[in-house]
Amino acid sequence: MTDRAIATALGALVLVARVAFAAQTLWAWDSVLYARALEQGFHVGADLADQRPHPPGYVFYIGVAALIRFVTRDSNTALVVVSVIASALTAAAVYLLCRRYADRALAAVIALGAASAPLVWTYGEVAMPYALLGLLSVVLAVSLRDARSRPWPAALIASVAFGLAAGFRQDLLLLLGPLWLWMVAGHSWRERVLCAAAVGVAALAWFVPSALLSGGPAAYLATLGAQASRVSELSPAAGSDALLRNTLLTVYALWWGLLGFALLLVAAIVTRLRVRGPFNEETVFFALWLVPAGLVYVTIHIGDPGYLMSVLPGLYVACAALLAPIARTTPRVVLSATALLVALNIGTFVFAETPFSVTAIALHDASVDFRVFSVRVGFAPASTVILAQSEYLITRYYLPEYRVLFYGSEPEVLSRAVQEVRVTASVTVLVVGALSAPLPDSLHLDNNLDVRSGRLDVGATLVAYDLEPR
Repeated sequence: MTDRAIATALGALVLVARVAFAAQTLWAWDSVLYARALEQGFHVGADLADQRPHPPGYVFYIGVAALIRFVTRDSNTALVVVSVIASALTAAAVYLLCRRYADRALAAVIALGAASAPLVWTYGEVAMPYALLGLLSVVLAVSLRDARSRPWPAALIASVAFGLAAGFRQDLLLLLGPLWLWMVAGHSWRERVLCAAAVGVAALAWFVPSALLSGGPAAYLATLGAQASRVSELSPAAGSDALLRNTLLTVYALWWGLLGFALLLVAAIVTRLRVRGPFNEETVFFALWLVPAGLVYVTIHIGDPGYLMSVLPGLYVACAALLAPIARTTPRVVLSATALLVALNIGTFVFAETPFSVTAIALHDASVDFRVFSVRVGFAPASTVILAQSEYLITRYYLPEYRVLFYGSEPEVLSRAVQEVRVTASVTVLVVGALSAPLPDSLHLDNNLDVRSGRLDVGATLVAYDLEPR
């Protein structure tokens, strides 16, 4: 078999595996915003009510999902299909890149490891854009790497691709910016200027429609500024324990994205450093691909473990590159060890009850379905108020006929148009999901942990918030 045939087979295998466990309901807060964009039209705004989706918008991602939705007729399914296809293509791309460093057997096993990691597998099953982030990361990294040493106009073409890719995930400009600078550094000043211009012109392909659909360039830029301000308030520069939180979340995501491959990667790095010096062309390539993203996540912002999908494909490829020399002398040992780690990945995702697993996806779907069913069967919309925090948007999406209010501190961070609402004893109060703020003693709830119901004492009130007043 040729390498392309093997890559195609790996992609098909991953595709089938993903379809088997695909999520049936929207996964998270942002998933609802993407669904809104598909159903109500793209629009980026500073306030939650105007976010379809949140800034900066990912207009190409929404556009691809919209095309798929013409077939699926369901927003969640369309978004999940994007993740499934991106996962399959990433597996193929990782294999082809691994083949530059390793033989077919090792490259195939490493590619399977990259596809079967619990965090990677989970985000390949749900309505989030992180599987696509992983695909774009590996494809762009290879394009920029090759364009550095190839004749002109390879660098120009890679720069156009770099600018266009930001229409799917604008953070790619920051994460892979150092790699792009390294790519253009190998060219003349004239070619560097042309490459920079190419990135800018290509970026207009997503900036212009994003701006026009969001109230114009001035409004769109103002929204981006407001989003940047919110992110800066959560960064270590703003003080508090943000640096520790970012670091712990990054390490947590790396663990679930690598499992045993993390130890293998560290051991391979130590072995390589002992054998020869650390700096060469390939070392610089991997460092510029992977290190900037880690620094961004730790020192600026990481909002979700899925962000690490931008570096996980590269870490697996680096593992293949480091193991290849060892595999030439002890192929059976290396292949057996890596195959065992792939089995660990698969077993953890399929059989273990972890935050990234088949069980986690199934429980999420069952929880959403149960909540919707139990609320509609047991409570009338006219006399019921639902309180939620992290589950606020998902609850509003699946129970649009009910009044859903946000219960928690600092609601103005989510919406400048927030309105305070005083809930009284005249209605039944439902509480969905976990709340960070304590409920008043005057509210008496039953013991159902998923959807708790109860009433306030006569004359008592509690304060909640409408984040999207109309």
